[in-house]
Amino acid sequence: MPGRKPKPTAVKRQDGNPGHRPLPTNEPEPVVGLPDCPDHLDDEARAEWHRLGELLVREHRMAPIYKAAFAAYCVAWSRWVTAEKQIQQYGLVITAPSGYLVQSPYVGISNRAWGQLMKALAELGISPTSQARAQTVDAPAEVGGSYFEQFAAQRSTGRR
Repeated sequence: MPGRKPKPTAVKRQDGNPGHRPLPTNEPEPVVGLPDCPDHLDDEARAEWHRLGELLVREHRMAPIYKAAFAAYCVAWSRWVTAEKQIQQYGLVITAPSGYLVQSPYVGISNRAWGQLMKALAELGISPTSQARAQTVDAPAEVGGSYFEQFAAQRSTGRR
């Protein structure tokens, strides 16, 4: 479908509903939790699964239904790390059998894995750009509890 991807309602709330449109009330909100690590992940991908997965659970950004997207991220991470290690070992340029210098195949693998990483991070809402766009919403004050009451009090005193 053409056009911009829709933002989840939770992200709109976190951003303070910048469009000021009514938010949907029927959007499913997944249960927070880290799904079981898939068996097909290698050691590097498994380590990333547990490292980042635990951070995402603490921030309420991981749910079992995101298993496939998160697994794709972890596989791309592992490929990128492996390719970067090979580049460190063999260099960016290798000598072909013909004697000419050519780009190492690991450079292409690294670049493709990096692109997959960035797409997966964006899908999961955890890329640096996604984080920069997100804003936290202050909790209501103890006195005058609701956001409306805080807003009304600020408007009456002229503060913003």
